Amino acid sequence: MSYTLGIDIGTTNVKSVLFGEGPRAVADASYEYPTTFPAPSWAQQNPEHWWEGAKATIRSVLSQSGIDPADIKAVAISCQSPCALLVDRNGNPLHDALIWMDRRSTEELELLEQSVGAQRIFEITGNRLDTYFMLSELMWLKRHHPELLDKTYKILQANGYVNLKLTGEFTIDSANLSLTQANDLKHKCWSRELLDAIGVDMAITPDVYDCGEVIGTVTRQAAEQTGLKEGTPVLAGSVDATAAAFEAGVQQGIALEMTGTSSVMLIGLDKPLTTIKLSHLNGFDDSTHYLYGAMSSAGGSLKWFRDALYGVEAGERNVYARMDAEVERDAPEPTHLLFLPYMVGERAPIWNPDARGVFFGLSMGTTRAQMIRAIMEGAAFALLDNLEEAEKIGLHPEQLYVVGGCSNSDIWLRIKASVINREIIVPRDTLGANGGLACLMAAYTGEFETPGQAAAAGFKVARRIEPVPAWVERYRALYREYKKLYESLEINFKSFSLIGSTN
Repeated sequence: MSYTLGIDIGTTNVKSVLFGEGPRAVADASYEYPTTFPAPSWAQQNPEHWWEGAKATIRSVLSQSGIDPADIKAVAISCQSPCALLVDRNGNPLHDALIWMDRRSTEELELLEQSVGAQRIFEITGNRLDTYFMLSELMWLKRHHPELLDKTYKILQANGYVNLKLTGEFTIDSANLSLTQANDLKHKCWSRELLDAIGVDMAITPDVYDCGEVIGTVTRQAAEQTGLKEGTPVLAGSVDATAAAFEAGVQQGIALEMTGTSSVMLIGLDKPLTTIKLSHLNGFDDSTHYLYGAMSSAGGSLKWFRDALYGVEAGERNVYARMDAEVERDAPEPTHLLFLPYMVGERAPIWNPDARGVFFGLSMGTTRAQMIRAIMEGAAFALLDNLEEAEKIGLHPEQLYVVGGCSNSDIWLRIKASVINREIIVPRDTLGANGGLACLMAAYTGEFETPGQAAAAGFKVARRIEPVPAWVERYRALYREYKKLYESLEINFKSFSLIGSTN
């Protein structure tokens, strides 16, 4: 029996999954770590926590399974993306990693718009100019900590750092490259024009590999620290969203929502196709690409309500199931409320860091169940907003696959299906990014000819959810009001943020 090991470096934890042939999960382990917020809009992580998590979870799955490490034929790592991590020639971090949540580089964004132009950056990278991406963060580091850039040997992503610790090689995979905003989409390489624009030497960029390429092997030191066998091949890896979409069978024309604290809509493509209000993400190889819309706090809005307003039940087990039951019982029909799910600003398609959550239409008769349902409806409207942007460039997916924590809520799925007026398919036994990595490695080991064949072999439908006919027209009308509500408040969000910044 041969095995493979998938490791995902997420925003809140590292998760390692050991796979046997099939591929099927044999053992898994996770390790949590913190994000620090030193100032408003700043978000940093200590990369040593990623490595500590990787070591701990690798040793855990080896212990659980009792396998011989020599039977592991490949390791691959996915990650949250993008981030900006500067390391010296010895691979030592020079600063905490600025992760995708970080929004400190707004001034750099304005400077880039003046010097290069938002349209030119979109033409080069396929993505709109935004602080979400790495380019403006790297410019911030250059402007505020030039002494660190003087010591920098390479700039890495989260999986690139753990790959470095395993193999001693400085690398980036093509999927992560596409989210740096320092990339050349057409030539799938680093953009000299954009790096020159921020005064950063091309020499600090690591070599680019396809996701399934071998970048090196586990070193003796890494083997001693993790329990892996020296010489085990390590693949370049991927962005977590790319890997999760692949596991779920997202191919050309198929749409997927990965829903949890944040939510991401992806539509599979066989060649790059992008728009200024959505984003482009490279797949595992040249024949797979994704158009995606990232929403910041879809499930996070419901979590906020649970923690802040749901009451004493909030900390109990199965609280979300009870919230669902409350909606089914006390708010069984579409509400007369609107909720804007912009609790931490929003990415696609409005790209407004100043936007905030709003309840509209509250009355003396409003119930807790109606507010919960309104949050579910608001997240569904945000999803439809992204789907409509895709339709503007000719993409019309008839079905939507949904994976992630929020896919466990039947009432939320019925609401989503009715809002988008499409069938929703929930795949069975998805593992997210780790599962996609298993497909990638199954092709590398020769068990399947392609990662796509491995994904297809494991794909099974758990359930299908159809729109509720009586809700469709009602939601169409509410969605029009949802759009108008944001448009009318947009100027208020900006002025309100300026008041807050003086406190």
